[in-house]
Amino acid sequence: MTLQDQSGVMGPGFGMAGSPGAAGAVPVVLGEAEFGEFYHAHVDKLFGFLLRRTGRDVARELVDLVFEQFFAWWQKHPDQAEPVGMLFRLARCRLYDYLRRRGRELTVEPSDLEDFIGGTDCDDFAAVDRHHDLRKALATLSEQQRQVLLMKYVANLSVAECAEALGTGEHNMKKILGKAREALRQAPGMDAYNSAGTAKEVRG
Repeated sequence: MTLQDQSGVMGPGFGMAGSPGAAGAVPVVLGEAEFGEFYHAHVDKLFGFLLRRTGRDVARELVDLVFEQFFAWWQKHPDQAEPVGMLFRLARCRLYDYLRRRGRELTVEPSDLEDFIGGTDCDDFAAVDRHHDLRKALATLSEQQRQVLLMKYVANLSVAECAEALGTGEHNMKKILGKAREALRQAPGMDAYNSAGTAKEVRG
């Protein structure tokens, strides 16, 4: 399963419907200050997200493209409830486009969840073992389950933002995330660990 543009509305024309406002409400106007604050708050996270599947130069180009397109859309839909989720939704689409042109698919591999797993820079054998066991456990999860773990625990999006980024409802996202956590806890080799103390998947 690949991470495709499931929305069907993220093309160059930005034909998405924004959150409807109250009838007769005064339109919200977003200025340069709001855009600048949003950009600086999220540019590093977005760059890291894109860098996982591209080179550094390509990631920079995609960041510029994504923000340019996102700000053009956001200016027309300033009442968007989850702008961060929409930013990452657009980033996934542009990354998918980039890889598709090169005959590649956008999938979430266990290696993409290194931040979730935790580093192994120390000499602690227990930490190294846990790292490898978690990588093996993640390999048993479905593509969809790895997607939600990537968005929630590596990109650090809220449940609502994950739902927006992945083009689903918040209630459904909670169900998918819960199943991903449970699948990770039940994966082979994980029964030797106290899940609450070893894996981030138990935190909401």
